[in-house]
Amino acid sequence: MPHVRVDMHRDRAPQSQALSAAIHAGLIDGLDMPEDDLFQIFNLHDPGELVFTRTFPGADRDDIIFIQVLASIGYSSEQKQRMYTALVDNIVALGIRQDTILISIIEIAGENWHSPGKP
Repeated sequence: MPHVRVDMHRDRAPQSQALSAAIHAGLIDGLDMPEDDLFQIFNLHDPGELVFTRTFPGADRDDIIFIQVLASIGYSSEQKQRMYTALVDNIVALGIRQDTILISIIEIAGENWHSPGKP
């Protein structure tokens, strides 16, 4: 049950729905996640609230979209690489430059999740 947090500038708000779908599809493709496993938070920021280097690593960015994926421990390196590739490809297909994207994954032990379903 990956949980995704996206931090981006407020002027990108009209792209939120398309970004959500692109990210979700990337998780499904990359991590073999079920389609109904959708948990995302979008945080919109004013200019100056997102601090980033324009050139690291070898980038030429004028904006940034931080995507943080919180997931259970156990995904292979291959799955994570597939996820990164799928996310970037899907977001670039929306007309967003690759240099704008920064993705990180944080893995936690399964016992640190609790999402009660049906009683």
